[in-house]
Amino acid sequence: MGFFDFNRVDGGPTLYASNKTAVTVDVLEIGFIFAICILAFSFLVILPGVRGMQRLYFALKVFFSIFVLAVIMLGNFGMEWEVSEVETGVQYKAFHNEEIHATIGVKIGLRAANITLKGDGKHLNSEKIDYNERFWWGGERQWTQGRNFFGPFAGLVNREFREAQFKGLPYPILWIAEYFTLDGENIRWGRSYRLSGFYAHIMLWTAFPLWILTNILFCMFIRYGAYFMMLTGGVMLLGNILFAGLRFGPELKIPIGTTIMTFHYGWCFWLTLAVGLICVILGAIILFIDLRLPDLTGTFFGVESDPDEYYTVEGELTTDDSPKEVSRLVPSKNGPPTDDNAIYENYENPYRRRISTRGVSRFQKSRKKPVAAPRRRTARSTPSSGLHPDSAIREEPEAEADQGGNVAIQMEDIQAQA
Repeated sequence: MGFFDFNRVDGGPTLYASNKTAVTVDVLEIGFIFAICILAFSFLVILPGVRGMQRLYFALKVFFSIFVLAVIMLGNFGMEWEVSEVETGVQYKAFHNEEIHATIGVKIGLRAANITLKGDGKHLNSEKIDYNERFWWGGERQWTQGRNFFGPFAGLVNREFREAQFKGLPYPILWIAEYFTLDGENIRWGRSYRLSGFYAHIMLWTAFPLWILTNILFCMFIRYGAYFMMLTGGVMLLGNILFAGLRFGPELKIPIGTTIMTFHYGWCFWLTLAVGLICVILGAIILFIDLRLPDLTGTFFGVESDPDEYYTVEGELTTDDSPKEVSRLVPSKNGPPTDDNAIYENYENPYRRRISTRGVSRFQKSRKKPVAAPRRRTARSTPSSGLHPDSAIREEPEAEADQGGNVAIQMEDIQAQA
């Protein structure tokens, strides 16, 4: 035997026996967590470039936005919406009477159920018992229920259960997976979880673009950003309600060995519920502050406030169901003030209101119209008569009534001469 002949057969390449290992972590969840951490670290690197208090504001906005985004994605693809775990003695495989003492866990997500079986030692010819199997009932491949039984047109979970039987998986895994294949009478746990998971994952996918729009709107229109934040939280809460409310039939309890597996909500459910409530409450607070203290929200979100960001709308004063305009009226000159014409310039309209136009003035023309100065026209002279025949003399606002009459008489004389 030469130095490089170890594990070689007939001069071929080195062959090693297969070393099958159980799944220790959910690769998809870990991938999302690493992606979110990289994104957060990228913003952390540029944080020292922000000056003053804006550094704190920027950090709060960015990290909260990334956190909500991570919760939406982990809630959508996570497997801990319902969980259960027991330790018991069970039969290991079919046609073997030997029992093993093992830890059995079940994690139910929106698309599949994950079943683990881990023994507390070596059994059956020093075999290490450590299994982790996943049974899908929805996802990219199929969300339909399919036919009953295990044919080619059956549901996805039924076909995967039949494949697990051919692979010869341990008896406890097959026993638990079989509960999700039953679909008759009032025993429809597979259909129930598939239906609730489908609508819950639709709500979480809806919350994803809504949250992206929320971040964009907070850079332009704070009020609309608050609206979309509350809408995002409401959609997340609706996903929790649909997951918990669309389930029907008896509660899932699986007797196995000497104990019974009972299920309870996992961290995916509670984290999605908590973040949804936070988004709704925080959006309402931001909306209230923006209505009362717009400068404060403008400073926090970095939205510049224009000097003409507010305009005034004059309303109407209604008395005895008859409206009266009070914004441009002046005291009457026809006599002493009466109950009908006693309206003064300094009357403050109780219906005046301030309307915010933050952000709009950058894309639209100003709603303010400049007040035109009063024009004063005077008569122009001609060589013949000294006055143009088509000219008119406009009385001055300060002129007396008799002075206006004299000007009218002069105009009639000029026209007669022409």
